[in-house]
Amino acid sequence: MSSYIEPAANVSEAWLRTLEHVNGAGGQAVNVITTIRNPLAPETDGIRRAVDDVLSTPRKTVRVQPVETVAATIFPKDVYMDTGLTFEPQMTSEALKALDASATDLYECYAEMLPILTTDTANRHGTYFGRMISWPGKTGEGTNQLAARIRHFRNARLRNVGQRNLEDIAIAGEAEFLGPPSGLQVYAANDLREYGFPCLVHVDLTLYQHRINMAATYRHQYLVTKAYGNLLGLSRLLAFLAQQTGFEVGELMVNASFAEAERGNYTKAGVTELIAAARLGA
Repeated sequence: MSSYIEPAANVSEAWLRTLEHVNGAGGQAVNVITTIRNPLAPETDGIRRAVDDVLSTPRKTVRVQPVETVAATIFPKDVYMDTGLTFEPQMTSEALKALDASATDLYECYAEMLPILTTDTANRHGTYFGRMISWPGKTGEGTNQLAARIRHFRNARLRNVGQRNLEDIAIAGEAEFLGPPSGLQVYAANDLREYGFPCLVHVDLTLYQHRINMAATYRHQYLVTKAYGNLLGLSRLLAFLAQQTGFEVGELMVNASFAEAERGNYTKAGVTELIAAARLGA
């Protein structure tokens, strides 16, 4: 039975409403749709603190990473030197050069980091951001699909096009491209592993009323250890795309084909305590 979570104003409330619903449904659910109306809205400190407190304690049954570490697999905020500039058709050549340089530096720095990142067991098949900027994501010499998306959106901005749905991020990609990249490939069709990376299998970008809206599909969403960081990383990726193209940020929607409250790792009582602490801080 699919579930549509009431749209939330920010990442924190969206995460909490989703966990509350899935936990109330018995700890697991299919086709759970979470929507954030304003992905750039400030987080709710009390909710974020409750998540950080839980994730600060190691677990024997699951590898626990901080929220920021999970978010950085989708968009490495700390590697991006934000100029504060936003693309405009009339911007000066100096400003455009600085904006482009900030994106180029991000790509190059991350590409240099990839060989080190992939030595970690959790990243042995690459990272999401690595696949976006250097497909297939294990080295820094692949196809930069994110840059291609930005070029397409900028062309639309220059032509004053405020609506288009041609910027799909493919569900399944191939290891080689025969032509221009067709999307941000985060999942390979020839990847036959049943578990593990990647859980994110599809991202779609839709331009509507001069806003970039993002829809992401996860085949498995771990609501305690991963979901908050995933929502945060996707929000930051959306903000980056908006800044680099001059469009406004629209809504973020995430569909989890299978969502679980991780009672096996944290127990039913532990998840309930987390929810209570987060709701108290909301």
